[in-house]
Amino acid sequence: MRNKSKILIFSGFIFLGAIVTYPLIFKMSSHIYGVPGDSLVNIYWFWWWKYAWGNNLSFTTIPLLSAPFGVKILDPFLFWTLYSSLLAIGLTFLANEVFAYNFLILSSFPLAAITMYFLVYHFTRNRLASMVSGIIYSFSPYHFWHGFQHLTVAQIQWMPLYALFLFKLSEARNYKNAILCGFLFSVVTLETLYYGYFMLIFTGAFILWQGWQGLRKKSKVQSPKSKVNYTTHFHTCKVILVAVLVALVIILPFTYNIFKIALASSPGESIAEGGLSRPFEDLFMYSAQPLHYLIPSGDNPFLGRLTRNFIKIYHPIEQTLYLGWVGIILSIIAIRGWRRKNRKQRAESREQREKAIKQSSNQAIEWSSIQDQGSRIQKATSFFLFAGIVALLFSFAPYLELGNFRIFFPSYFMYKVIPMVRVLARFGIVVLLSVSVLAGIALTSILQRISTPKKKGIFLTFIMLLVFFEFTNIPPFRTTDVSIVPPVYKWLAKQPGDFIIAEYPLETDSRYLFYQRIHQKRLINGAPPGSQADRICQEIKNILDLKTPGILRHLGAKYVIFHSGKYAKSSEVEIIGQVPDIKKQPGLKLVKTFPETKVYEVIALPIKPLD
Repeated sequence: MRNKSKILIFSGFIFLGAIVTYPLIFKMSSHIYGVPGDSLVNIYWFWWWKYAWGNNLSFTTIPLLSAPFGVKILDPFLFWTLYSSLLAIGLTFLANEVFAYNFLILSSFPLAAITMYFLVYHFTRNRLASMVSGIIYSFSPYHFWHGFQHLTVAQIQWMPLYALFLFKLSEARNYKNAILCGFLFSVVTLETLYYGYFMLIFTGAFILWQGWQGLRKKSKVQSPKSKVNYTTHFHTCKVILVAVLVALVIILPFTYNIFKIALASSPGESIAEGGLSRPFEDLFMYSAQPLHYLIPSGDNPFLGRLTRNFIKIYHPIEQTLYLGWVGIILSIIAIRGWRRKNRKQRAESREQREKAIKQSSNQAIEWSSIQDQGSRIQKATSFFLFAGIVALLFSFAPYLELGNFRIFFPSYFMYKVIPMVRVLARFGIVVLLSVSVLAGIALTSILQRISTPKKKGIFLTFIMLLVFFEFTNIPPFRTTDVSIVPPVYKWLAKQPGDFIIAEYPLETDSRYLFYQRIHQKRLINGAPPGSQADRICQEIKNILDLKTPGILRHLGAKYVIFHSGKYAKSSEVEIIGQVPDIKKQPGLKLVKTFPETKVYEVIALPIKPLD
């Protein structure tokens, strides 16, 4: 019966995942969830691995980009995920790269709900409450928005599992839990370093909370005759060491280059300069504000209009952090219940504790175990309240100015240690994780007071409908057809020979990479920031510069693909909104015209670039 209930709930998660991404489930090889952007780059990498394998090329160098120099895939800004990549490679070979990408995005919804279900069930032993927590966590605006563009950031399913085994390791300090805890930390970290960083802070908060719990317990049960159990402490240290070693052994081989550059670079040295630091100003641009957690997503068909009129969100993908008032109110109920129970326990136990402490140490310990001041739910409420507050503070900008006075937040100090982290708003997922657990705890308490299954069903249906009303971003459905290929790329694919092209505006547009899958000609575009190729690209960025065609010829370019329509929208041009009159460029010859795109042959004599 239990397995049937679990299967039914998990099937419901899969069904909901298919609904919110509809019609993706039926168009896995032709559509994507969201709009073209970073998603096309993800798909490109999957295609590249298959292409490299089929053409006996090295996986570590991409000759098709930044031609004629190529791109080293081991550069830190191209650092990729491990576990998703392994799965994606297999799916790309079995189906295609678009299918592989869609599978990872689509599966993240039911998987995130399932892992949150297990986390909450560990504390509550209530399947229905755990189910609602899974829905709040997985089908949230944060997940929807990152699912549009950020494959790695959308993989939120591993953090609840790590949190679960962190608690399990605390409760049963054995090597099995230690190995699983370390392994899951590596999974989180190697999906995206952001989440590894978040879970490092989360773990630090857990250790502080555990220490505080230990001090409280010690003050309540310690007697003059009590002794320190060094054997237990030594075993605990060994178990923790095993967890740390497992995580490091898995993580370090894949992050070696990042740590190498971080140690070798000077403080404040940017990516363009060969370092890893992000501009300090970015921390303000990509940080969270309290209102971001309290107002609905701008793409909500019912409430979004109110949000758009109320506050300006400059980066909706990063700053849509709505927790939902259902989750917030349930969290408040859980916290109130925790405080009420703590007060009640203190009042009832004070007299018994004083009596026990006067007796032997063994009797004091026995009394403590009977009373169990920190029950599983009480502990969970206490910790996730603390973890949520910590994550909230870390998501804020480095400081808040009030006149001449500044209030500093953790990110100000962490930037001095880890300057490569800039999108602080992503800490919102840890806040959401905490709220989801607290909501499940509150629902468990409420459901225990409802007498009949029918009333429980009505209540839960009402709660879930409210959650969907707050969180939904449909209608309309959020998929995009990527199977339509612009005619210019079909024409390029038919041109014989291995030659180089440059697409203008000269930027690393994700569509340039995506359609290279079709024509398979080498691109000058795609130069790594700060590289020699990037410096040369800065020289030829202006298509009207008389030296540009000559330098293009020196680099081996045969054609220039000129996208006139993109000049009106791109910010990486000489004059925004102005389309260059390319007829004035004598080094280029028009050979083909397509809608909003023209193909020019490079006919200038070679000119060596200054770099």
